[in-house]
Amino acid sequence: MAGNRNSGRRALPSNVHALRGNPSKKSAHELHDNSAPSLNAEAPPCPSFLTKDAKAEWKRIVQDLVTLGLMTKVDRGELAVYCQAWADWKHAREKITAAEDSGYVMNTPSGYKQMSVWMQIANRAEERMRTAGNSFGLNPSARAKLGTGTVGQGELFPNEQKETAAKYGL
Repeated sequence: MAGNRNSGRRALPSNVHALRGNPSKKSAHELHDNSAPSLNAEAPPCPSFLTKDAKAEWKRIVQDLVTLGLMTKVDRGELAVYCQAWADWKHAREKITAAEDSGYVMNTPSGYKQMSVWMQIANRAEERMRTAGNSFGLNPSARAKLGTGTVGQGELFPNEQKETAAKYGL
């Protein structure tokens, strides 16, 4: 059905739209629509059920996501999925490395070769990592979609004060 609410692209959140450099040239009022619910960018508490490696990944990444405005308290579950998938992937890769050549391929009882269990676990964890990580721009293509890696437009006229401050590290 043409023209219904499901037609066309989904609207971007205002913080993502602003990160992209406001390509549609929306006014500040349109970007900060007060009728849309908004959440403050803040770090949720780390879930206690995560493994040690998952908690370490959580601590490593959560503050950067808050700084970019891509993390709120309601995103806790999605980030927990990413962090636990990363820990599972790390554990499987360590087992593969320790097993050397037999870490990739194993023989079945009937003599056939198949992908090792650790390799299967690593592949599934990698898929989970990529899916959950896309929500936060944790890979180059996801960042390109969010627009967080874009460079802003340069200044039209020379700015001597800014150049002098940069020269002296101010």
